[in-house]
Amino acid sequence: MQGKNLYRVALEGIGLLICCFVILACVTFNIADAPSGYVFPTSQPVNNLCGPVGAFIAFYMLYYIGPGLFIICATIIGMLIANISGKKITQVVLRLIGMMLVATAVSSAIHLMFEYSSEGFPMGNGGVLGIATGHILRKTCGPVGCALILISSFLIGAVIVADSLVLAVVRLCGEMFLKVFGGVSPAVIAAKERSVNLTNIWSRLSAKQKEQVKDNPQESQEIIETIEVLSEQEYEQEENEEEEFPTRKNKLKITRRKRKKPKPYIQQTYEDYTLPPIDLLEDAEDSFADVQEDMVKDRAAQLERLLHDFNINATVVNAEPGPAITMYELELSTGIKVSQISSLNNDIARALAAPNVRIVAPIPGKHTVGIEVPNSHRETVRTKDLVMRAGTKPNKMKIPLFLGKDSSGEALVSDLAAMPHALIAGTTGSGKSVCINTIITSILLTRRPDEVKLILIDPKMVEMVPFNNIPHLMCPIVTEMRKAEQILEWAVTKMDERYALLAEAGVRNIAAYNTLTLEELVERFSPQTQEEEAKIPKIMPHIVIIVDELADLMMMSAKEVESYIVRIAQKSRAVGIHIILATQRPQATVVTGLIKSNLPCRISFRVASRMDSRIILDYNGAETLLGQGDMLFLKPGTSELIRAQGSYLDDNEIRRIVTHLKEVAEPQYHPELMQMNKVNTSGLKKDELFDKAVRIVLDSRRGSVSLLQRKLAIGYARSSRIIEMMAASGILGEYKGAQAREVMMTLDEWENVSRQVEADAQAGYADLNDEEFEDDTSQESDGYSEDGGEYET
Repeated sequence: MQGKNLYRVALEGIGLLICCFVILACVTFNIADAPSGYVFPTSQPVNNLCGPVGAFIAFYMLYYIGPGLFIICATIIGMLIANISGKKITQVVLRLIGMMLVATAVSSAIHLMFEYSSEGFPMGNGGVLGIATGHILRKTCGPVGCALILISSFLIGAVIVADSLVLAVVRLCGEMFLKVFGGVSPAVIAAKERSVNLTNIWSRLSAKQKEQVKDNPQESQEIIETIEVLSEQEYEQEENEEEEFPTRKNKLKITRRKRKKPKPYIQQTYEDYTLPPIDLLEDAEDSFADVQEDMVKDRAAQLERLLHDFNINATVVNAEPGPAITMYELELSTGIKVSQISSLNNDIARALAAPNVRIVAPIPGKHTVGIEVPNSHRETVRTKDLVMRAGTKPNKMKIPLFLGKDSSGEALVSDLAAMPHALIAGTTGSGKSVCINTIITSILLTRRPDEVKLILIDPKMVEMVPFNNIPHLMCPIVTEMRKAEQILEWAVTKMDERYALLAEAGVRNIAAYNTLTLEELVERFSPQTQEEEAKIPKIMPHIVIIVDELADLMMMSAKEVESYIVRIAQKSRAVGIHIILATQRPQATVVTGLIKSNLPCRISFRVASRMDSRIILDYNGAETLLGQGDMLFLKPGTSELIRAQGSYLDDNEIRRIVTHLKEVAEPQYHPELMQMNKVNTSGLKKDELFDKAVRIVLDSRRGSVSLLQRKLAIGYARSSRIIEMMAASGILGEYKGAQAREVMMTLDEWENVSRQVEADAQAGYADLNDEEFEDDTSQESDGYSEDGGEYET
């Protein structure tokens, strides 16, 4: 990547030199220099400072473009300098159009104002471009129309080419105009407004307070400084404030209460986001191919001799060496059964001094039998090597994952959007956690935070710590299983919301939604206000939920977790929500039949038993894997198992990538996920069914969501919200997973509380107001305001 940057800088430097050369040649242009045919004889030698080449370039450039050529060269030089300095040039095509607009206006204006000159072309100044444009404008629009069109074209083109520079020049000219012609500067205006604000605040003081201030000049200066600070904050109008001036011990104290309005969640844009360069990754091994070639030849000969000893006539016709294993293809003679080969796996492993071998009989699509033999020397597969081998293949994928190398040495790259969910299993030390790190890093290397969002659930609290605070996260890494279950529930709700959004937009999936332009979105949603328009998601990002240990979730509340996972896996493909589950215990109680049937993509590392292999893959073979990244990959929609060596990422590579991402952008956590454990009791009186639901729960003595669904005929979301309101108000106890909540109150106690609340409401909460006044008095005596902030003097 650094080499490519050096090449780019070198090419841009050459471009600068060419532009300077063209400008110098055009400035020293002489009509008598060759190849001009208007003067005879031509000058020998040429008068141009850039020689015959410069005279040639200047003649044809000025002949066709005219003086506007200098505008073109200056614009190109400015763009190259900006690009070299690290500033990204956006909307290049539009800026080139503005450049041609300015160049045409300049050439036409030169032709109309100075039609001929003694040292110019006989046809006139302005070049072919300026003469043709000026002639058309003069003939159709007249002198005044020509001037207006040319001036407008020049200004519009200049703004398109360099908007920030033009606006800065206009602002500077305006300030100079005000200074020269006696205008009031912004500082003077601000000082006058500040004085007015001081007068308004000073007028709020009572006469007694003003006398106290006048009697004590030192205290008066402190109060004036305080009032000045308040006036500046009022002038900015960023917060609603209230000022009180109580008199206590001859001191003036100012109490301020800040009330901030909650801002709507608007998705952040990442136009200037830069993906991590692959130079941050480690290089691949170079010497492995030479060692592997000799090893394959020796083992092929040993394999043929072994089969001959068992009276099996077979020939090794092909060998596909991979990073961890080599696939030897055997062609059997007539009369040899496949079962004869399958029963010799232990003998083959003994003869080849291998820990174990795997018989693939027969190979799908071929008439040969395959024997997978571990290599004596294993290659460490690096992610950088996979990215380079994949070429342009990841560009056609929504979420490419660089999983490893297959048995033939080809890069195994799969699209998560096509999976669309994955189940990973493997014992401790088999490479499961490294695979999860590879999946996360693949997303970080190829997709921006507004394209893919991540939710990481790490019960071990140590596996995903390096990815903390990356910009792709929707919330901090989740380590509490209670919150993890809530996130799965939130994902189900978000899935339904996205389906409603797609239905309103009139599209079938997330890919079609993201192709809609801003005008099409506004036309389809028809927002009534600018706030509603701002809330429309311009890009709907994919959401990837990664759970490092499924067993911990299932141990807490298996029924609810299973229902959430199954719903997400069944329906969320079209709305771009993907879930990746990993476990080191692929047992029937953890990987249930419903979960397994709805997660078609499986990745299995070494497992403990043949039963575990059948649970995770529906096939035998995972128990014979070598560990340390050796895996079997089951593609979704097929029954073909792919043997591969997983990609390896060390901590230094991850640390470099995360450091780069933290320098580029900061995470923008979703407010719904951040407030998940906070129960808002302000909505207790808003639900009209709350009182009825409380009576049902108190009568049955069961705090169950399903109970309210049946009795009140409402949905799950609403009944769950009412249960949370009851828990927040003290009617129900804490959450207990699949069990119903404990009822903490009787029906008689609830009726007494309800009558007391009604009586307080009719009395206008007079007792509460008195208590609040007493609290305010005590707080002021301690030097603290109601909101917990200190008084300012």
